[in-house]
Amino acid sequence: MTLDGGLLMRKRSLLFCALLLAFWLVVSGEVDPQHLLAGAVLAILTVWFWQDLGPRLPRLLSGGELLLLGHCLLALVRFVIQSNISVAKTILLSSPSVGPIFVVTRPPLESNWARVLLANCITITPGTVTVDVDPKTGQFIIHVLTYKAAVELSNWQIIREIRHLESWKQRRAQHAMATDRSHDIDSVRALAGDHRSDSH
Repeated sequence: MTLDGGLLMRKRSLLFCALLLAFWLVVSGEVDPQHLLAGAVLAILTVWFWQDLGPRLPRLLSGGELLLLGHCLLALVRFVIQSNISVAKTILLSSPSVGPIFVVTRPPLESNWARVLLANCITITPGTVTVDVDPKTGQFIIHVLTYKAAVELSNWQIIREIRHLESWKQRRAQHAMATDRSHDIDSVRALAGDHRSDSH
């Protein structure tokens, strides 16, 4: 591993450790020395235990990707609040009435991470639960509390937000590959020029 690679892995480990500690504090609901110490120890042990997965972790998000992800999460929070109110109306007032159904759909997402993110967003939102996702076809099976929610799910804004984020990442990957190819071509040309100079 190169020096830059080692620094990147350490940064990722520290970031992962901080996220685990933050999650522990949120779940425990207490911020005192005892919980801080226990959370820090558990976070460090978890990162150490899974250190072999370090090279497989995705790269850190760029500023643009963080903005898109933040926009997606804000939209999700809004939908969670709206869904809580809608589910409460359904249970207390039967408006709309309860009519559980299973929805089979195939959102326009290509990558597995985007499908996993959507599946979690669906399950987090009250009134909908992701039952299954086919990794080969991208087909979702979703349990929905009401017919109205099923209709709204087919044109859900979160799907468009995740698709936008996915397209952004794909364009960045294509740009990076094109840049690498151009650097390789320039290197070959430079070597060829040096070789011709030496031959003369």
